[in-house]
Amino acid sequence: MSDQFEFTRPQALTLVAGVLQLTFGWLDLFGLDPNYRVVQLGIGVMGIVMAWRRTHARMYGLLLLLGFGMLAFSLDDLTAESFLEVRTALIGLVITLARPAKRAPG
Repeated sequence: MSDQFEFTRPQALTLVAGVLQLTFGWLDLFGLDPNYRVVQLGIGVMGIVMAWRRTHARMYGLLLLLGFGMLAFSLDDLTAESFLEVRTALIGLVITLARPAKRAPG
């Protein structure tokens, strides 16, 4: 296989996060506000698109961390949306801090 199609950990995490966000938004598993579902669908599509380059994948993680982290700090009450804001910020933190795997000799 060529190096062009090998994903690093941040890219794989971004792709998985994007697909999950898209799926949760599409299927409405949490009974969310319709406006929040649109945001979740957009975040999912953005994750799938940004997963193809390592720098974009890290930028996606940073955007999730900063954007949803600021929303999470402004929480007044606990709702399904607030839980998902905290979860999405933590996903962004994991993507941002994930190290690419070391190449095997050979």
